[in-house]
Amino acid sequence: MNSERSLKPDQVGLWHDIFQSFSHVAPAAEVAILITGTALVAEGSTPLVFLLAPLIVLLWLNTNYQFSGKISSSGGYSAFSRAGLGKTAGDLTGWLFFFNEFLTYTGFALLSFAAFIFLISPKISSITYIWIPIMLIPLIFTTVFVYRGVRVSLNYAVYTGIIETLVLTIGAIIIIIKVGTGNTLTVFTAKPVGNDFSIIGLGLLFGLYSYGGSGSVIALGEESREPKRLIKKAILYGWLIVVIPLALNAYALTVGWGLNNISSFGSSPDPGLIEYFTFLGPFGGWLFAAIVLNSFLDFGIAINNSLTRMLYYLSRDSNILPSYLSETHKKYGTPYKAILTTAVFSFIIALISGLIFGPFVGALVIEGAASIAFMLQHAIATLSLPVYTKREKEFHIFADLIIPAIAIIFIGFAIFSTVYPVPAFPLNLPAYMVGVWILIGLILIIILKKFSSQKIEKVAEVK
Repeated sequence: MNSERSLKPDQVGLWHDIFQSFSHVAPAAEVAILITGTALVAEGSTPLVFLLAPLIVLLWLNTNYQFSGKISSSGGYSAFSRAGLGKTAGDLTGWLFFFNEFLTYTGFALLSFAAFIFLISPKISSITYIWIPIMLIPLIFTTVFVYRGVRVSLNYAVYTGIIETLVLTIGAIIIIIKVGTGNTLTVFTAKPVGNDFSIIGLGLLFGLYSYGGSGSVIALGEESREPKRLIKKAILYGWLIVVIPLALNAYALTVGWGLNNISSFGSSPDPGLIEYFTFLGPFGGWLFAAIVLNSFLDFGIAINNSLTRMLYYLSRDSNILPSYLSETHKKYGTPYKAILTTAVFSFIIALISGLIFGPFVGALVIEGAASIAFMLQHAIATLSLPVYTKREKEFHIFADLIIPAIAIIFIGFAIFSTVYPVPAFPLNLPAYMVGVWILIGLILIIILKKFSSQKIEKVAEVK
């Protein structure tokens, strides 16, 4: 393989792989921002959503787990779909992944980071466009780290991720203890939303999205040591160390706010920060703020790793994206042109979304669209699994058919809940955005497929 288009092998080990998964979820940042989006919909049943979501995602991760022991590729979901259902399915999956990760990086790593700081105090919020230069902090930080190499970036993520886990877990336990008689199991039912499971389904739009990134380590298939062995372990370990602090905080913050006042939780600026200051004092509050800000940076590193590897893969092994994106740095072995392209376009998208909706709502709209795309890409890869294992004579009915079937049912329910009943504006926009993106992708794939066929025919005629 051409060294100018090759990623460096054996760059990362198990701990790096685990914290690629962990950082792509970014529990502290989720607690600060995305849990608020869930609470806007699910209110007092938010802990139920954050209990159901990881269990459903664990079923989804079966696809990643099974495939990662067979295929090691920077293409991740796209490579999995291609292995079972063919190039067209693989290209469409990659197209959805590209959309999902690009918007997630834009909406969460950039806009949500800016929104968190923007909403910290009225003094900052009064400076109308201050969120724009704030976005440059995670953009520049993550771009530099990822440009320098996957090992360098994930070394940072490992050390800071361990600290994040400890702070979130201990903080949540302290809040739960201090709430005392306010603790209740009602929040693990649909009773707070009138037993309306369509609301729970819409809440899952953000809840599933919160945990979904734990499978992102598959993008390191060409750079990890012993990928077919270690990536499988990283998927499970990464999921586990994310579930504990995130689920604990979903419960702690809900009961800490109080069910009688929960309707104001989702619309409150930085409710997680408010509660940490309330229950843990200034030291606990500022410590939480620090790990949240760093969590956004870790997330930016992790998603940049997976996104740029997908761009690299689609330009190297597919004709959807320009071939120059597959060029790798001579010294660092990173897809540096994909990394720089990601930085430029992410800033443009974040700027436009923030100017239209504001940084917080703009982030929720973008993340809603990314969540739907994520579920669709996972559905295609999951459908590919039984086809691939059947063909390779490695088929196991439970792991390759029953679990994927259950996962598809949950994906269908979650997607259906995003479009019916129709959410209020602007949360009705994500479904339309994804629909348009799929249409563009299908047209592009068809045109390029026809063009490629004509090229092959002309070559054959010459011969």
